[in-house]
Amino acid sequence: MTRAFQPLIPAQPTFTDTGLACSDRYDDVYHAASGAVEQAQYVFLQGNGLPERWQGLDQFTIVETGFGLGNNFLTTWHAWRSDPQRSQRLHFVSFEAHPFSAVHLIRMLQDTAPALRDLADQLIAQWPVLVPGIHRLEFEQAAVTLTLFFGDISQATKRMDCKANAFYLDGFAPRVNPEMWTKEVFGQLVRMAAPNATAATWCSAAHVRKALQDSGFVVERHPGFAFKRHMIRAQLRPHLGHSYPAKPKDPVLIVGGGIAGAATAYALAQRGVASVVFDPVFSKGLGGAHQGHAAVALTPLITSDDAPRARLSRAGLWRAWQRWQPFVGSSLHICGTLVANLTADEAKNAESAVEDLGFDTDWVQYRDKRVASQLAQTDLAQGGLYFPKGAYAIPETLLEQLLSHPLITTVNQTVKAVQDLSGRWRLVTDQQESYEAEQVVIANAGAAPSLLKNHLSTQQASRLFDIDLLGGQSAVVGHEALQDSVRGIVAGNGYVIALDDHHYAVGSTYTEPNKGICSAAHDEIMAKVAELTPVTQPVAPALSSWFGQRAALKDHLPMVCQAKPGLWVNVGYGSYGFSWAALAADRISTELCAEPTVLERDLLQSISLR
Repeated sequence: MTRAFQPLIPAQPTFTDTGLACSDRYDDVYHAASGAVEQAQYVFLQGNGLPERWQGLDQFTIVETGFGLGNNFLTTWHAWRSDPQRSQRLHFVSFEAHPFSAVHLIRMLQDTAPALRDLADQLIAQWPVLVPGIHRLEFEQAAVTLTLFFGDISQATKRMDCKANAFYLDGFAPRVNPEMWTKEVFGQLVRMAAPNATAATWCSAAHVRKALQDSGFVVERHPGFAFKRHMIRAQLRPHLGHSYPAKPKDPVLIVGGGIAGAATAYALAQRGVASVVFDPVFSKGLGGAHQGHAAVALTPLITSDDAPRARLSRAGLWRAWQRWQPFVGSSLHICGTLVANLTADEAKNAESAVEDLGFDTDWVQYRDKRVASQLAQTDLAQGGLYFPKGAYAIPETLLEQLLSHPLITTVNQTVKAVQDLSGRWRLVTDQQESYEAEQVVIANAGAAPSLLKNHLSTQQASRLFDIDLLGGQSAVVGHEALQDSVRGIVAGNGYVIALDDHHYAVGSTYTEPNKGICSAAHDEIMAKVAELTPVTQPVAPALSSWFGQRAALKDHLPMVCQAKPGLWVNVGYGSYGFSWAALAADRISTELCAEPTVLERDLLQSISLR
């Protein structure tokens, strides 16, 4: 599956002479003149047999081909909310090539129907930054999810995955937007369909009917909405569609109590799935894996070609902000990150990359030396990339908060063996205790290969058996260690994190995995810091130091995949552990709970076994 980067081009607010929202790009209106809500109710809900079809189900998934102003989503959400027999969960997936910015969406939804006003405000409050890819929004305590895919639909449908019960075929007319109404797009929708899926659209053009039929739908024409003579209702052919997998019945067993295991357990718990997490480090407490670790930056990254590592960084930070929102202000702090360029060539390349990628300035901005120095409150050598939503975590506290969920049980033991029971898995600990489950997640970093060597060959999991273990030291220094009062996070070869007015977290080194804390490493850290901001001489000692290990794969990407039925691997984060953990956890938990994916299919391939 190939992917060429396509900059996202936002929609601009435009209205017809009669006040209808329209697109200047496609010269077409966003909804019928007779009313957006009325059209959504007649064409899309009634056309798909809703609300009756979702009643009594555990979950129901809808895929929409054009989000537009969000009226179909808001109307569906309202109908679901008003139905006492509604499904327990509602998943709504929508594609949009030209989304509005949050500011413009506010304007476009200013005349929203009173019944939908509160829902529209909730949507606007969570509206994502305009960057390509998948964005997951959650409402009603996560009982309602909205998965937005920003990008060209002909490519986006190839990279999305879910089990859809109904399709809303909505977009600008085929005469102005033919790419949305092709057999190729409809074929991808069939790939995502659950058995007995239905589809509905206001469009009844002959070539659209034929494309649906050729893709696998049985198509019928019905009376259209308002002044439309006909509309289409369609049913997936009986032999097509993929059923929902069953949610785990017994607790998921997770090996590893670091950020990978803790985040996975928490993501499952948020979906009502219990887990048992094993790690001898729990003898030091729930946050024992990072005991004494003052702070870690959630590291933003961009590349000129928007490579997989950059896309994972972007998606990972977005998931962390959302998934760990309850912890903002205690263990998660959003303060902005300035990635400083150290040479003129670096600065030139960074500026060009930002311009070519065309990302939302709420995600990243290039700032020249003067402005970047003002943001960091220190005299930088060059300009840099500024990420307004850059954040840092207090690792020990975050782990404690994640693992304190009542559906999570922790076991202070080492898992010594993983045994395949043909449909179930058994873990055996150093205390000779055995635990069995349908689903097991191996999230113990560099120790994973030894547990999996009897289940996977080098050929099957070439990336896994090339894992490297690296050590690293970081420290906390007092304000007197730096000559300037640095603000937020400033990063380069090293980093400075302003913890408060009197303390900074600084780092870090890359050493042998068992080297431990040493004074030479602190001198190395302060030399890296000196590239970013002046340090006092002689070098101030560390108020505290921390040493830990990183498990990294050769391609600098994590491994988050199902190695065998029921056996998951979640390792190889390297220096991006806290940046990727929430996303990796959702990648596993969404599949176990049959939700729409949070990661594009080509990205899933890049973090697989080989």
